[in-house]
Amino acid sequence: MLKHFPIFLFLSAGLLSANTFADEQAELEQAIRQLESAKQALVRAQSQAKSTNIKTRFYFDYAKARKEIDMVRSGIHYYLNNDRAQPRNPGDVRTLTGDYEKTRVRQK
Repeated sequence: MLKHFPIFLFLSAGLLSANTFADEQAELEQAIRQLESAKQALVRAQSQAKSTNIKTRFYFDYAKARKEIDMVRSGIHYYLNNDRAQPRNPGDVRTLTGDYEKTRVRQK
């Protein structure tokens, strides 16, 4: 029994890591839904602020808040749907030359 214990641990770790990723993915998908709810709440709050017509020295920047929510949502979406084998910017691949040989300049 003890000689098979390391194999059991290895297989268990693989199953646990797959479950952990699934749990992480579910939580991140929930975070995306909550970010969308936050954007809707911002729309409602901005509508309320406009209807009150109260001019104060400070105000909430709704556009910036929505932009930053979109940025966070995009980052989470990219993480969840990213094919790790591909470069982040495929255009960068075209700029690679593959030529790494350089001639040394003789110093006098």
